[in-house]
Order: sequence, then structure tokens, then C-alpha cells
Amino acid sequence: MTHWIVQVPRRLYAEFAHLSPGGRRAVHDALALLAADPRPPGSTGEPVQAIELRRLTTEPTTDTGVAITLLYRVHDPQGKRPGRVELIFILAGP
Repeated sequence: MTHWIVQVPRRLYAEFAHLSPGGRRAVHDALALLAADPRPPGSTGEPVQAIELRRLTTEPTTDTGVAITLLYRVHDPQGKRPGRVELIFILAGP
């Protein structure tokens, strides 16, 4: 069982719809990785005060070769409540 919840805001649904099938699979795999550990070795922290903002870039997709970057915020667990990974933005490009 994970101690992290991944939250995807509705405003990003259209962005996911425009991804290729391989792109959607890459994002799905990246979100599963973040649900297990929001600070994986492949992610980097962004210099923002008072919050933990991180970035993770997927491997190029198998169908189009596009890499997808996820920008997200980490909210640590509070007591018995699980931590949250809040997806902020996605960017798909070469």
C-alpha cells in the first residue's frame, strides 16, 4: 500500500487527451512511479521557497519519441493522512 495520493486536476484532462497512446502510457507509468515515491532519482527539485516543487521527465515514448515532463508539488504526509502528489503541469515535446 502506498502512502501517497496522486492528484490530477481536471484542467489537465484535455492535455492528456492530446497525447499519443505511447505518451499516455508514459504518463501513466510516471504517475505510478510518483505514487510509490514522489522523489525518484530521475526527478529534480525546483528552487521555490516554502513549497516542494519537482520535475520528472519520462523516457521518449515508443510511438512518437516524445519525452513528457511533469511538474508537480509534493505535500508530505500529515499524521495518519497520506502524502499528496499534486500534478501542476505537463509538457510534451522533443
